[in-house]
Amino acid sequence: MNELGIDVGEVISIQEEGTEEDRDFRIMYIFDIEDRTYLCLVPVDQEDEEEYEIHFLRFDGSDTLTPIESDEEWENVEATFDAILAENEED
Repeated sequence: MNELGIDVGEVISIQEEGTEEDRDFRIMYIFDIEDRTYLCLVPVDQEDEEEYEIHFLRFDGSDTLTPIESDEEWENVEATFDAILAENEED
């Protein structure tokens, strides 16, 4: 377990925006950019599909996950995630 209290592979439930329903997501990656931590999540109900949604959320401490709101932040997260995937393909 890391300082976030969660690990890659764990399933977490997140309330869907605009609804009162929880949806289960598996944590696929946890990575840092500068002083912020991000989680890459995949819906559990799509894990076995060829194509699936990927969600990125920022961990803001105190068990708070926040959506990425700015285009600049999104571009940084996307570039870092692409680099992680490329590095994993080389291994």
